[in-house]
Amino acid sequence: MTSPPAVSALSAYRKILRATRIAFQNDTRVLLAARQEARQNFEKHSRPGIDTAMQINHALEVASILRHNIVQGSRSAEDEDAKWELRIHDEIERGDNDSVKIGGKSVKVDKPCSS
Repeated sequence: MTSPPAVSALSAYRKILRATRIAFQNDTRVLLAARQEARQNFEKHSRPGIDTAMQINHALEVASILRHNIVQGSRSAEDEDAKWELRIHDEIERGDNDSVKIGGKSVKVDKPCSS
């Protein structure tokens, strides 16, 4: 007999819902889409099995990324030249310029993110 995971699937699901509320505050369309995606993934993997603990751990990691690494940007819809404003809340991870250096070497990105 295997022991139950430290965190239940329901608890992990609730953590994702809370994280979406924080990450996508004031953006109802994206908030609802993120919650629908979470629900579909939980329903798709709802059968208990050998990898249940891995799936719960994955859900907890997703919740952490949503809560600590996603920043909303917005600008006035009427003005295409308007500057983007970022909503950086208290739980967003912040680094300093030294955090982009690895082993004393600067990190260089060869491709832009959109490639």
